Amino acid sequence: MARFNPFEDAVDFSFWKEICEKQGSLRHFKRGDFFVHSGDVLKQVGWIASGSFKHSLIDNAGNHKAVGFVFEGAVLANYMSAMLGKKMPTDIIALEDSEVFLVPVELMRNHLAYDPTLNIHFVQALFDQAYNHILNDYRYTPEERYHQLIKRYPRILELVSVGEIASYLNISRRQLHRIREVKTK
Repeated sequence: MARFNPFEDAVDFSFWKEICEKQGSLRHFKRGDFFVHSGDVLKQVGWIASGSFKHSLIDNAGNHKAVGFVFEGAVLANYMSAMLGKKMPTDIIALEDSEVFLVPVELMRNHLAYDPTLNIHFVQALFDQAYNHILNDYRYTPEERYHQLIKRYPRILELVSVGEIASYLNISRRQLHRIREVKTK
């Protein structure tokens, strides 16, 4: 089965999972708990054993926007913060009760530093995902993007509010309600 984020299919993250499970500590997050706040620098990264998280920000008008999601069996991190020590551009918040194996960011930073081929492949996969996300906003209609999202991860409707799905698709709630009404008719 394809992963939610395309870069997760492009990179073999078994190394990440193994490091987190063997050297990490298991931490429980309740729904709504912050893994990290916008403006902070990541000190830990993780592997999601169960549960899910959203990346969100507040736009210049003060609106909360969901800009990404990660689910069970995936990396919990931000490359720019973890690998380059930059401040987080988003909050990362638990969508549901979740269990995450956490390790100090230095473990992953060192692992990737000693495997430059993996690091380059990782960065290329992230870039490819970001670029295709931008192109898909032009290539597909909002209705097509919604159906692709639901097909990619049907459970998202259980975890994420309609407003957050709309913000992730960069459309209004009203537009999303119209799309969903057409499907039910």
